[in-house]
Amino acid sequence: MIKKTLIAAGLAAVLAGPASAIPIEVTFNVAALGTFTANTGDVTTASTISSGAPDLVAAIIANNIGLVSGTTVLLLPDPLPVSVGGVFTKQFETPFGTFLETLTVTSTTPGMNSLGVLAVGTISQIVGVGFDPTPVYWSAAYTQNAGPGGQINGSYNSSTTPPGDVPEPATLALLGIGLVGMALRRRG
Repeated sequence: MIKKTLIAAGLAAVLAGPASAIPIEVTFNVAALGTFTANTGDVTTASTISSGAPDLVAAIIANNIGLVSGTTVLLLPDPLPVSVGGVFTKQFETPFGTFLETLTVTSTTPGMNSLGVLAVGTISQIVGVGFDPTPVYWSAAYTQNAGPGGQINGSYNSSTTPPGDVPEPATLALLGIGLVGMALRRRG
């Protein structure tokens, strides 16, 4: 009887299929430590902007995947597309495995000497097991000192929380961290 019960339990587990994995929950800032370069020399008209690697994980706001500040982030292609429809990837490793974001630029907001970029896609665990692919949102803000040809500063943010759902304190924290990162970059 015990043997039949064990066989029935095993068969039920196989027929039920794999257990559902955990959705990824992560919000972090990426610090670009290189020199930014716009392909046109002007962030407001650029179709691509290079951050001049290295790019590192900076402030972490939410994290269920073991992400650590200072982790290298690989952005491809380099330079990144900043026009609507442009596709790029972002890859990084944690103790839980390797994660890949595949993103498409969905909107841009040019300003007088600035450019905001929003991209949407999916973050997936490509090495390791335990996490489901999850929607992800990427925002970039570029400003150019003294207009075209001037120094470009940038800030990158990545989150599995949709932009409209981010509470104001988290947004302010990300902005503050980006400004601190830019200040540290200028000092170095």
